[in-house]
Formats: sequence, C-alpha cells, structure tokens
Amino acid sequence: MREDLSRARGLAFLLCSAVVTFVAMLAPVLVVDAATNESGDTNDVAVSVVVCLFLAVIALPALLVLRSLRVRGTQRRQLLREWAAIDRGHDSEIPSGYGSQGSPHSRFINAAALLLLVFVLVVVVLANASDTTGLVLLPGLFVAGSFAWATVRKYTDRYTWASRENVIRSRERRRQRCRGQMSGVVEAQPTGVRPALLYVALCAPVVIVALVFAIARPKNVLGIVLIGLVALAVLVIGAPMATLKRRRERDENARAANALANSFPPGAVVHPIRYGLGEPGGRHVTAGPASWDCDPPRAGALAVDGNLLHLRGVNGDALDIPFTDLMGVARVANAVTWLDPTLDLLLRSGDSIEVRTPQAAEIAGALSEAGVRTVST
Repeated sequence: MREDLSRARGLAFLLCSAVVTFVAMLAPVLVVDAATNESGDTNDVAVSVVVCLFLAVIALPALLVLRSLRVRGTQRRQLLREWAAIDRGHDSEIPSGYGSQGSPHSRFINAAALLLLVFVLVVVVLANASDTTGLVLLPGLFVAGSFAWATVRKYTDRYTWASRENVIRSRERRRQRCRGQMSGVVEAQPTGVRPALLYVALCAPVVIVALVFAIARPKNVLGIVLIGLVALAVLVIGAPMATLKRRRERDENARAANALANSFPPGAVVHPIRYGLGEPGGRHVTAGPASWDCDPPRAGALAVDGNLLHLRGVNGDALDIPFTDLMGVARVANAVTWLDPTLDLLLRSGDSIEVRTPQAAEIAGALSEAGVRTVST
C-alpha cells in the first residue's frame, strides 16, 4: 500500500508522462512544418527528421519506465486484493489508506482537473477545425488525456475496492458486537436511527436554506422554485424506479419460495429470502454454512419448524440449522429505504449467514418464541 501511494513513483510517472506528452506535441508540429515547407529546402526536412529521431530516443526510456510502472501496478493491485481476502477481521484497517475515510488523494484531484482541461481544449480545437494549424495539437492532447485518465481510473478502482472492503469489515464489526451482546460481554446499545429519519436529516438543511432565501430575497425566489421543481421531477422519476426494483426482487423471491414449498416439512410457514449478501466469491468458500453468505445474491426460502431452521435455494442449496447451533439472530434495518431489512444468523461455529426478507420481523419473532436470542440493530 505504501508503494501504491509512493510519492517517488508518482513523481516518476509525472516526469515520464510529461516527456512523452511533450514529444507527442512537438513531433507532429515538425512533421507538418516539413511537409508544408514551400521553399523545398532539403536541409529543413533533414533537420526535422533528425529532431524527430532525437525525440524518439528521449521518449523511449520514458515509455519503458511507464510500462514498468504499469506492470508493477497491475501486480500490486492483485496482491492487495489477495491480502485483503485473507485479512478481513473486524480490526483490519487495510483499505483505510485509499480515501475511504478522508478526502480523495491529491493525484486523483489533479488528474481529474487535467482531464477536464484536456476535454475543453479538444472541444475548442475541434470547434475551429477549419484552422489546420490547431489540429496538430490533437495527438499531444490525446496523450495527455490518456495519462490523466489512467490516474483517474486507477484511484477510482482503488476507492471502489476500499469501499467494498470497508463494508465487509463493517459487517464483521457489527457481527462481533452482536455476538458480544448475546454473550453478555457487551451491553446492548440500540441506535434507534431509521433510514427515513436519516433522509429527513439530510434534506432539512436544504429546506431551511430555501426558506431563509425566500424570506430574505422574495423577488429572487424563482431560482429556488426551479431547483425545487427539478428535484421533485427527479424524485417522481426515481421513486417509481426504486419501487419497481424492490417489487421485482420481492416477486423473484416469492416465486422461489413457491417453487421450494414442497421441500419443507408439511405445515411449515415458508418465507421468501435473498441470501449471498456477505463475503464476495473471492473467499473461495465452497461448502458449509459460510457458503450461504457468499456472492452472488440469489433467491431462496426459509422456514422455522420444530427445533430446526430450514434454508433452501433455487439452485439446489439446502441447509438445516439446529437451534442449538444458533448463537442468536440480529435483525438489521437496511440503510437503503427501498431494500428490505436483513436477518443475520450468527452460528456458534463463528460463521454467519445474512438473508434479506420483507418478513424479517415475523421470522425473528418465531425464532424468539422458540428460544433463540434476537437483537435489533
């Protein structure tokens, strides 16, 4: 990770990319100048050829260094992912260096600004395409934009990876906390925060600013009204899409539960679930309860019958968990309002299975009546 964020490597990339960009900008100018030379002087052409060869000699080491940095960066990216896959404890801090707990890296910001500047310049040059002298700048701009995009893509990939790894570690910390509550080591401290209240808290400052602006400058309130109408239009369009996505998931889970109803004991109440919400498939868990917590998300069904918790999947997965193997169940309200709540089945073996279902409260109630300890977070 220190190597990935090394200032020396960043400076080497900057210098080499600047050299290659300079060559890409100067070489076309020399070629065009030699091709449009009306005097027909062969000396000018020879000088242009020699200068181009000299620029190629200068650019070759820079290209080799850039290639070496790219190869090593690809290897380092793979090593980081392998490292993170075997160090996912609740106390792990592997991805914290990639801006997931602070502001983005300065290289990312600078590269994004440069990429925007290059885009603007390309638009300006193409808008004046009738002036052929400006077109010679396009190769250099393309090279500069490629280097800027490479940096933006690298750190975007790192931030995405770090965010996903932090979610995994956050889930593990939550599970450790719930296990501590169930064993009496940690006192239960329900947060009481609900997603709807969180969204209201986020929208409240905007509403307050709009009201203050309307009172202080009533004649200029038209802009606020227009912004409000645009936000309302986005909400009107986005809310049905989120509802439709939620409905599709529920319908898929319901169809799976209906198809699996015959695989449960007679008289058992079948609940539709979606499992495979935890660890990604890179963990290589192929059997046992832990495999139910691995990607990809898939539909299934759950039933509580006697002293067993039955889990079934449409792809043939089957698991029966005795209540004695259950340390407890944590009911978690989803932070995304259009997603159903989840149940985290905490096993005494240390494994956990997270399932998402609209009937989380009913399942938790049935398990609680059967003597299984349940907590809400």
